[in-house]
Amino acid sequence: MSGIQPRSLSNRELITYALSEMHNEDGMPLPYQIELLRRFNLIAELDDAPAEDPAQLELFPETK
Repeated sequence: MSGIQPRSLSNRELITYALSEMHNEDGMPLPYQIELLRRFNLIAELDDAPAEDPAQLELFPETK
């Protein structure tokens, strides 16, 4: 995808590109990583902790 800027990709195209790079030994190029984080930041609720699932098992119950 040389010459293509990450900001010009649709969300689906960006995700598809990220998935295709998962097995690349060099990893995804930094501009694509930054763009993914930028878009996630736009939709994520940063001030709220994830909702607790009552069915979730404790990972380390001995520490409580």
